[in-house]
Amino acid sequence: MFAIISDIHSNIEALSTVLADIEKRGIKTIYCLGDIIGYGPNPKDCLDLVIAKTKACVMGNHDYAILYEPTNFNLGAERASFWTRGGGRIV
Repeated sequence: MFAIISDIHSNIEALSTVLADIEKRGIKTIYCLGDIIGYGPNPKDCLDLVIAKTKACVMGNHDYAILYEPTNFNLGAERASFWTRGGGRIV
């Protein structure tokens, strides 16, 4: 059995809760479908935890926007991308 997670959006509390539930169920293999970062206040913590706990992860559009450019994002999502890219500072 395996688990699939996605759309974490830098929410470390939600990610930790989901991972604890997955562990409680005895599931050992986890895949991530992207959007680890974006919006929330803990992008690095979420990224580190996903890297440590998952077998594989694909890049979501929010992850892509941090590394490259936000494309077709609403204003709030675009600002969140630039905030994350700036290390949590307004850039």
